[in-house]
This record gives sequence, structure tokens and C-alpha cells, in this order.
Amino acid sequence: METVPQTVNINHEFNKTLHRLSKESHSLNIDWEGYKEYLSNLNKSKKEIQNKVGYGRTYFHILETGNAQELMKVSNGCRVHAMRALSTLAKYTGYYEEWMKIVEKYQLKWKNENYNSINTFKSIFGIDEGSEQTYSKMIVWIRTSISELPIEVGKIILFNTLTGLRPDEAQKAIYLIKTNGNVYVNKEKGLLLHYLYPNISFRTTKKAYISIIDKKIVDLVQPIKLRDSYYYTVRRAIELAGKKMNMYYCRKVFATYLRNKGIEPEIIDLLQGRISSSVFVNHYYRPDINEIITKRIRPVLDELMKEIMTK
Repeated sequence: METVPQTVNINHEFNKTLHRLSKESHSLNIDWEGYKEYLSNLNKSKKEIQNKVGYGRTYFHILETGNAQELMKVSNGCRVHAMRALSTLAKYTGYYEEWMKIVEKYQLKWKNENYNSINTFKSIFGIDEGSEQTYSKMIVWIRTSISELPIEVGKIILFNTLTGLRPDEAQKAIYLIKTNGNVYVNKEKGLLLHYLYPNISFRTTKKAYISIIDKKIVDLVQPIKLRDSYYYTVRRAIELAGKKMNMYYCRKVFATYLRNKGIEPEIIDLLQGRISSSVFVNHYYRPDINEIITKRIRPVLDELMKEIMTK
């Protein structure tokens, strides 16, 4: 584990002392650049830092007023992001005890099981008004996007669908294939080894371990120009075509297609960066993963590619 430079620790303690003193005047003056450095030394990704700073700037006043009433009125997703940001900011500023009192007073929950369950139910059955997330509608979006958008963008969308990664992860995978393919791509086993790059593939709540690939999937990447980020290129092309940015459909189609073909949920979870905390998975479930990949999943991915490319 990397050690935090002593000078950073000293600066952090100094900042905490200043912020404690500022409580007397009830004014929380935050050194946002120092906070960014603090997050960076916690090995947070650029996206995480941007997220925490953004939510921190919006809701930091809750730490000094002790009033979290507004968090009760926002969506569950927004509330969770705000809580995570405030928790980290409270540690940085020395307001953590105050933050824990706020959490207890307002009974803030990191997740709302009722909220999640009812929305999951509605999503599965497609009964939300104007719901567009049925399998057939998502596959149509992917298929038409590939055929109507520039070739490079279409290849990125197809690659995203066949790997089941999150859009951001898929675009980072393309970059790694083109820059570190000799290590990142295990041609013998037909895998992308995301776990070898934890600073890129492991985030606080989102991870990617491996993706199953073959020569056809890797070949999709070859004509794509090397860029540090492909997100803007893809988003801009989609917007210019008058379409919605629905790349998260790719991941949903991947999971749904594999499950419909009989692939176990535990395997799909693994391929999408989720490891269950159940006793079964942690202590008993030990499938012949190489056989599953070779004889079951890879043929299914071939079928999925054919279905997408068939108009």
C-alpha cells in the first residue's frame, strides 16, 4: 500500500485544526484544492474526486448548520451520493462527529430498500410510464446506433455490449488494449484482465475484474483511433444524430441475453464486477470457469453479435 507523504499528513492536520477553530464562528471555510489533494492521496479516481467535490460544494453547509432536511426531499441516488461526499468531507474538515450526529438525527440511510425494490419491479415488468428499457427496445437502440452513427462510434457501442462493461469502463478497456495489449489481453484464455489495473478498474462501489473476449471482439478495437477518452466522441456523435445517450443499454442487454441463455447469475455478476457476499459464493461455489467460458459463454457472445448485426 502506498504511504501518504508526511508533508501531506501535516497539511491535512493543520487544515483540520483550522476548520475546528472556525466552528466557533460557525463558518466552514473549505480549501477545495487541498480537499482534492486529500482525495487523490486516498487513491480516488478523477471521476470520484469530481463527484465528491461537486456534491460537497452543493451540500457542505449541512455540516455547519446540522440541518439535513433537504436530503430527505431528493432522490435516493442523489441522497446517497451526497452522503458519501459529506462523510469524506467531514473527515477532512474534522466535522465527522457532527456528521454522525446528523445521520442519527435524520435517520439517513445509505440505501432505501423499498425505493429500490419497487423501481426494480417496475423496470423488470416495464410498467413505468414511457418505459424504454425492455430488452427489445434496448436492442433496437443498439442496432440502429451502430448502423446510423460513424463506424468508429458503432464499434465502441458493439464492444461495450459484448463485454458487458459500464460505458466508462468499456472506453478505458479500449485504451488499455491499444496501449498495453500485450499484458492486458490474455489471448490464450481469451480474457481482458481488468484486475491488473486496479487504479483504473476498481472504484469505491464499482469494479471490473475480467471480460471474456475473442479475436472478433478485439478486432473491433483495432481501427479505433487512440485517445485518452472516447466518451466525448461517442456522446457528441449520438447527440448530432438526434438520439439519446443510452449506452448503459449495452450492459443491460449483455446481462439479459446471457441470463436468457442459461448462464448463472453468479457468473454474470462476476463478469459485471460484482462479487456476492453470500456464504454460498464465498465458500462453496467453485465452478469450472474455464469450461463455462469456452463451451457456454463464448458461443453465446457469438450469437449476441449476430443478433445485433442482423437488421
